[in-house]
Amino acid sequence: MLSALFRWLVEQRYVVANPFADIKPLRLWEVMRRFFRQASQIIENDHPALAEKLRQATPHWMWHTHATHAIARGVELSAVRDNLRHASISTTSIYLHADDVKRARQFGQAFTD
Repeated sequence: MLSALFRWLVEQRYVVANPFADIKPLRLWEVMRRFFRQASQIIENDHPALAEKLRQATPHWMWHTHATHAIARGVELSAVRDNLRHASISTTSIYLHADDVKRARQFGQAFTD
């Protein structure tokens, strides 16, 4: 997703010598919202549900998605905590929800006749 965002920034001429050095949070939010909306228009016909998710997407959503995918791919919770700059591991543990759902599904399948 980030490489697609960076390509789009280059195409739209938003990128300077160091693309993220001088960008303010509000400007980044505006650029990402515009990117998500344009991406949703491109995939609307083939993937309407995903297009709707992208229309609703925010940088904060991307933050949560990144953490959830990192944990799902085996990154230790403490590393994710440090990356997100959380003070407490309990705050980061909210991203374990995907593992909980997966574990519950596996146990349900294991004990179903």
